[in-house]
Amino acid sequence: MSASITLLGAINQSCIEQLESWLTGFNKHVERHYLTDSSDPVAVQRWILNSPFSKNQEQMVRTQLLAFSNQTSIDHVYQNRSVDISRPGLAVFDMDSTLIKAEVMDELAVEAGIGEKISAITASAMRGEIDFTESFVQRLSLLEGLSCDVMDGVFDRIQYMDGIEKMMKVINHFNWHTAILSGGFTFFADKIKHKYHFNEVHANVLEINDNQLTGKHLGPIVDASRKKFLLETIMREQGFDQSQTIACGDGANDLLMLNTANLGVALHAKPLVREQAPHPVNQLGLDCILYLLGMTSSEIRQINL
Repeated sequence: MSASITLLGAINQSCIEQLESWLTGFNKHVERHYLTDSSDPVAVQRWILNSPFSKNQEQMVRTQLLAFSNQTSIDHVYQNRSVDISRPGLAVFDMDSTLIKAEVMDELAVEAGIGEKISAITASAMRGEIDFTESFVQRLSLLEGLSCDVMDGVFDRIQYMDGIEKMMKVINHFNWHTAILSGGFTFFADKIKHKYHFNEVHANVLEINDNQLTGKHLGPIVDASRKKFLLETIMREQGFDQSQTIACGDGANDLLMLNTANLGVALHAKPLVREQAPHPVNQLGLDCILYLLGMTSSEIRQINL
């Protein structure tokens, strides 16, 4: 794939003219291709550039395109590297607010009657304002004594992220190796693994005694550095090249893995993450990954029949 800019959202003539004018200043010419059709709720266009931006220009380019995205509510995603979905590779995903529309720690806190207290700490950690590991230990300690009987009910009310089924059908169709790398808990991640046929799960293990949470965990905490380590370890063990890797997440603790994978997608991410991740997307669910891989709606629908 040549260098490209993918637009996702309610694309209009004003947006097109603005981007064309900006690209002209860099002597960039484009071929525009619609990846969606009239039956799709969100439009996606891929603009193939006649040449990539230089290394020295890339940060400035991403900053300007993010400004266009925020201004127009239309994602402008620059890519200068390709991932071939037709060849097997490795795709890793955060769980909370990425595969599901919830933070499981916050949901458990609701059951414990301390929802607001813990959710404020969670939000601060995801924005990168406080250390994730420190906040994890602090939040978990507040759940000491919570009955495990509430956990099934918490999972049952959680909603999956838009596009998860469509995306997983395509990725599994092409025999990709998939992993959930979560700062949440194995109890929830294992259920998602089973439902959507992920290959493996790496998440935090809750310590339980007499059917109650102890407020502690077992084993290493899955923080930012561990997610990066797991991505690189699985890639090596499975024999994949870095060029065939995808990572998707939303929080500050996902940034290392997003910037390690060849396609690192920040999905509905916090402002700091949108600024620092290579491929921020707000206008679609997980199926945005398929469009960033260059697939068309017709191709996606054919696999999802």
